[in-house]
Amino acid sequence: MVSAYIFCLIIGGVFVALSAFAGLDGVDFDQDFEADLEIIDKENKQGNTSIYQPSRGLWLPFFSLKFWTFGSCFFGLTGILLYYLSASLSPTIIAILSIIIGILCGTIMAWVLHTLKHSQVDSLVRSSDLVGLWGTVEIPFNKNSKGKIQVNVKGTVVEFIAFTEENRELTKGEKVFIVGVENNRIWVVSEDWLAKSSEEKS
Repeated sequence: MVSAYIFCLIIGGVFVALSAFAGLDGVDFDQDFEADLEIIDKENKQGNTSIYQPSRGLWLPFFSLKFWTFGSCFFGLTGILLYYLSASLSPTIIAILSIIIGILCGTIMAWVLHTLKHSQVDSLVRSSDLVGLWGTVEIPFNKNSKGKIQVNVKGTVVEFIAFTEENRELTKGEKVFIVGVENNRIWVVSEDWLAKSSEEKS
């Protein structure tokens, strides 16, 4: 069982070290299987400023890579410490305590990093910052489906769910222009469509 503790400590410790080295949440090794980032229109009734924030569905730490990396690290660390420092504890008790500590630490760290990540996005994304920006298609889409685009907002790359009314597929890596936010959706057009529209108006 000691070998399992050592293995988990090494594997989890590598990712934890990388995360800490890059500023705790700077390494993008997390793949949370959560609801895609969408835009919600929260209108300010006392003014014209609308703040757009990512909607968050049910988030479970077990589907986060951060949970498993931090959890396995603390599981292995706890197991090794208890094994060598608490000779009175049986291997079963040590394993149970290590699992509990690993789950708790993994959940706490995953939740903290998840919260920080989205709070940073919330503070960056506003209506005045979105409409009129260029983005890059990350997940292809057309008028019958939704996709994902990456937008540079105030020096930070943020991903959004996007829609289009064009009768063709917007491919990965293609430049798109944000024309508006309506019914909680970001609407975009392609660079070609924008160029043709400008020519027709001129």
